[in-house]
Amino acid sequence: MRTLIRNVAAATVDDGLGDLPRTDILIEDGIIREIRPDIAVADAEIVDGRDKIAIPGMVDTHRHTWQTALRGILADGNIPDYLRGIRLHMAPLYRAEDMYAGNYVGALDALNSGITTIVDYCHNILDPDGAHAAVTGLRDAGIRALYGHGLTPITTNTWSQSRGGSRAGSDPAALATRAHLAREIREQYFASDDQLLRFGIAPQELAIAPVADVAAEFRLARDLGARITFHANQVMVRQLFQDVEVLHAHGLLADDLLLVHCTFNTPHEWDLLDDSGVTVSVCAETEMQMGMGYPAIAEATAHTAGPSLGIDCVSGNGGDMVSHSRLVLQASRYRADEPEYAVMRAPQTMSWTTEDALRWATLNGARAAGVDHLVGSLTVGKRADIVLVDMSGISQVGWNRADPTGAVVSQAHAGCVDTVFVDGRVVKRGGVLTHVDVAAATNTLERSHEFLYDRMGGAGSFIPQPPIDIPLYRERA
Repeated sequence: MRTLIRNVAAATVDDGLGDLPRTDILIEDGIIREIRPDIAVADAEIVDGRDKIAIPGMVDTHRHTWQTALRGILADGNIPDYLRGIRLHMAPLYRAEDMYAGNYVGALDALNSGITTIVDYCHNILDPDGAHAAVTGLRDAGIRALYGHGLTPITTNTWSQSRGGSRAGSDPAALATRAHLAREIREQYFASDDQLLRFGIAPQELAIAPVADVAAEFRLARDLGARITFHANQVMVRQLFQDVEVLHAHGLLADDLLLVHCTFNTPHEWDLLDDSGVTVSVCAETEMQMGMGYPAIAEATAHTAGPSLGIDCVSGNGGDMVSHSRLVLQASRYRADEPEYAVMRAPQTMSWTTEDALRWATLNGARAAGVDHLVGSLTVGKRADIVLVDMSGISQVGWNRADPTGAVVSQAHAGCVDTVFVDGRVVKRGGVLTHVDVAAATNTLERSHEFLYDRMGGAGSFIPQPPIDIPLYRERA
């Protein structure tokens, strides 16, 4: 099958092509075959690209997709609220069908917003049925994804215990049980790297698990050939741990590791990431809302191959990656200008550009997910994960055709996403998802939402009173 996108502007994120004010893009058998003006083919479906900008499918490198049915419940919440409300109260209430609904509709939400790849940090595996349901939800949504299989034993090792940094409490038998499930999921759903879904592992956090347990889970992941995604240094508890330092001391830093947040890395920890191959996901909305520090764009740029962006928790914020990239860009610009303000001097240079922002949301994200050889830029030979952004609306008309990247990052939003290709297949056209029954998907999530809210009400509230004790914050905050 051939598809020809005609007369489209393109923000390619390809260093050899750059921005193209007008071009054609030929897709054949799921691959980008040509990018140039006036491609002549007689047997292709034609997609009209006028008043549209083609960008690579965006990549969300950190999303707790299972939380979709609790959308916005943490709009005014911080980390203690999240731990008490989501991790300690709501998470254990989830059934397999709730895990399916969250991952299925959450992945559809991503596609609808122009995100064609997600790193699903699935750290709510209560039982085997829940794990199977979570993977099936991603598969049925038709998204490209790294499924990060969570190894936290939800009901036995929790933030209310806060055993992080200790050597006691290790239970090898429990790891053997969780490892058996991880192997089962790996073998059943991830037989080939040629498919849209890939397998990853999300080990327990050092804030709640002994170092020996975490190291054993890293070894399991590598034995399974899984990429690793890991929360690191996202809470200001310097007396307890320094995650990157600990990982380095145990020989766990490697190029298969995606760290999330790193907002409270020490300067020495950033130095440890130099030439390690480790990547970092910046989740600015969650970080700045929940008391998790300032998004570490500058540090990740200086010490890694470049930061990527994560939506993180739709239980707190929305899933619009274009708007998220703009927020991170402006926040990073402000931080770079602060030294000038301190001496009452007007900034004279622009430290970060819209090109940086689009790269964070695309190519850097693909690298963090381990798929930059396949996607992340509009490059001949890569798989056709492509988004067409409609710039004909009343709030976009008049956009600068000489600068497609700047136009998308500064002026667009998720509502402008008109057409989405995943692996050359159209999943959204004319602003509507076309590969699924949207009404049925909505009903699936609504049923899960109603069940969870009913169970939540039965327990008193989202955060039951008196609040669950969190020793980590009581003793060391």
